Amino acid sequence: MTNILPNGYKAQVVAYSRLAAIRYFAALKTARDELLAEAEGLSPQDKALDDEALCQRPPKVQALVQAWRHRDTLARLEFAPIISGSNNDDPAWKAWTDGAAHEQLIKRFKKPLFHADPAKTDPLAFLVVKSMLLTGFDAPIEGVMYLDRPIREAELLQAIARVNRTGFGKRCGIVVDYYGVAQHLKEALAAYADEDVEGALASLKDEIPVLRDRHLRVVDLFRQQGIESLDDTEACVEALGSERLRAEFAVKLKAFLASLDTVLPRPEGLPYSGDAKRLAYIYARARNRYKDTPVLGKDVGAKVRKLIDDHVISLGIDPKIPPIQLTDAEFDTHLARAANDRAKASEMEHAIRSHIRKHADEDPVLYRKLSERLNEILKSLGEQWNEVIAQLQKIIDELRTGTAGAVDVPGDLPEHCAPFLRTVLDVAFAGQAPTSAELLRLKDVTVELVDLLVQELKANPRIWSPNKMPDQENLRDGILFDHLMNLKPRLIDAEMAGLLADRLIEQARANHDKLVQV
Repeated sequence: MTNILPNGYKAQVVAYSRLAAIRYFAALKTARDELLAEAEGLSPQDKALDDEALCQRPPKVQALVQAWRHRDTLARLEFAPIISGSNNDDPAWKAWTDGAAHEQLIKRFKKPLFHADPAKTDPLAFLVVKSMLLTGFDAPIEGVMYLDRPIREAELLQAIARVNRTGFGKRCGIVVDYYGVAQHLKEALAAYADEDVEGALASLKDEIPVLRDRHLRVVDLFRQQGIESLDDTEACVEALGSERLRAEFAVKLKAFLASLDTVLPRPEGLPYSGDAKRLAYIYARARNRYKDTPVLGKDVGAKVRKLIDDHVISLGIDPKIPPIQLTDAEFDTHLARAANDRAKASEMEHAIRSHIRKHADEDPVLYRKLSERLNEILKSLGEQWNEVIAQLQKIIDELRTGTAGAVDVPGDLPEHCAPFLRTVLDVAFAGQAPTSAELLRLKDVTVELVDLLVQELKANPRIWSPNKMPDQENLRDGILFDHLMNLKPRLIDAEMAGLLADRLIEQARANHDKLVQV
């Protein structure tokens, strides 16, 4: 309940005998019911404990609080012995020795305990065995193996391998040794070369120095930037303006949190929980500002994820909600919360950059020019934050109203054709301004080209599928290129016509949904 279930993992019990496996099966059901009853009797204060406070309570209380949190899952939890059969078995054992039944139980065991779709979950959480399923059994969802019988040599190594299968966000498994196998591990594995078994089984205590080292590594990223306190959130977020530093921070933070999840709820992990919450808040703030880092999702174990999510949400950020974009209704409110003008300008800059990244393929020329304009503003105005904010607001207003780049195209051009005209102009005139007559002709050519694209996309809506490459080539070379080469008088030469056809194809792919609605 304390270490394994919160992360959604399942368990295997290795019993001393087949009879012991049957007895474990009965005892586990009784223990589940007793645990539920005790959890119901917790005080309201204990039921409401947050994760950091919970880690400071005795193990028994931790298990009861987790049982309360997961009471619905716990009430449904199922157990099953999987044992071999013999002629003299108790008839009541038949259900647990049948090969066909074993296959169904294994299939159920491999399904998750938690899933957004309840139909994909299964409450079978414990398999109790003697010798079966210790070799050749692949179930990454198994997070712990409880050993209650002697195991030697090949069987021991393979049993450890069962629980160490990675998957479902698990980076290692836990072996709980009731029998004393670990005391004789060196003797048991003597048949193997050292390099074959190195790291096969390590004490959980060995993770403490790893946790300490990973904590120092992530905190040191900010110390190297001259930031001594993680409480100076704005300074930390500004330091993460470097894309390289953001990437390094994400990698080191995930490693630190993974170690913390392994150690908690052991008391040795408690001194690191405060910094884990501070760092997660810095990460969430940076994600909202720079809009290019992923959510801390399955990379982080569920125990630590709840600890940090509760903290970050209490400070006004829901990590599951995507970063606020400049077109969102709440963007201005979000901007008003900026700590100072420098932070506000940074929020605006990166909201614009995010918008450009998101839409660049739809209108490459427009967004390339906006990016250049943005860089020029930042370069020329330096730290004149009021003026920077005013200029960035003009770009945001243009993007919101759809007037960005409007001066580049004739007013009577259909809206869906404007991005394509900018591309035609960029290729045909290489940034030079056309005369009025030339612009008028280019407008007509663009409308013709876009009409050809619309006809083809409506007739062949799955044209971008990998198996439709010949159709894409025909659209580029047999329709667009031919149309350009047959224009009288010729607009551009064959080389430029090929380049323009390529760009129009990519632009059509990015604008597919808009074009088929024309």
